[in-house]
Amino acid sequence: MADEIRGAETKLRGEDHDRGLHEVRAVVEAIERPSFSIVRIRTRLASSAEDPNWAQPNVAFRIHLGGDYGDVSRIYTVRDYDGAGGFTFDVVLHEGASPMMRWTAALRLGDSFELTGPRPHIGIPEAAGRKVALFVDETGIPALFSLLRQWPAGVAGKGWIATKDAQVFAGLPHVDGLELVRAEGDEPEMLLAYAQRIGDATGWAVWGAGERGEMRAIRQHFAALGLAKQDIAIAGYWRRGVSTTEIDARRKEDYERVLARGGTLADYDDLAVEV
Repeated sequence: MADEIRGAETKLRGEDHDRGLHEVRAVVEAIERPSFSIVRIRTRLASSAEDPNWAQPNVAFRIHLGGDYGDVSRIYTVRDYDGAGGFTFDVVLHEGASPMMRWTAALRLGDSFELTGPRPHIGIPEAAGRKVALFVDETGIPALFSLLRQWPAGVAGKGWIATKDAQVFAGLPHVDGLELVRAEGDEPEMLLAYAQRIGDATGWAVWGAGERGEMRAIRQHFAALGLAKQDIAIAGYWRRGVSTTEIDARRKEDYERVLARGGTLADYDDLAVEV
């Protein structure tokens, strides 16, 4: 039922939200299957390649899937950028015939699609001598990959990565002083359990990306331990049991309420949106 909502009506738009973004076409140059859980797509931008934001770590863009897929759109992360308009992104495969799974299955070399971007997303908080704790599920691994490629010098820490795909985990860049642990199992909130083992947040900053309910709980945990808002950078990419189209509809409603109160995009808290 939720997938019947038209993407053109549910995505966030507006002068404040769209400032600095480009509407551009991208051409598919390669489609790979580096492991069982992902499809890796290499594309080339038709324009806007000179925008330096494409080269930032953890850059998001929105794919417009087109009329064959209900005119919905989906947000993905640039895994790496070659500086000349070429970039790759990973699609995490899941069961079911969602619009994104059907779009990915039908994609062929030479196809083109419309996208909106780039939008630099949340980075690593300013560590200032502290360690960084990372909590990431499979959907957050491309963002983590890009962050590790441009990791702040001298910052140490520990990261818990929830994935069943050993190849994806093994492909993450190595950073001296940063220990990454692969969290295995089927428990729905494994990452939260690891976060709760940190009972004293002194000397830590936090970055996370994954399922919205779990990420919100992790944020609440560290806030309760006394970490300041700027020391907790956490994003929710999906919601268990809820379609992305419905999440986008809720986001749009909440963003419009912020604007109606005289607020701006800076006042919008995506993870606080009730889904």
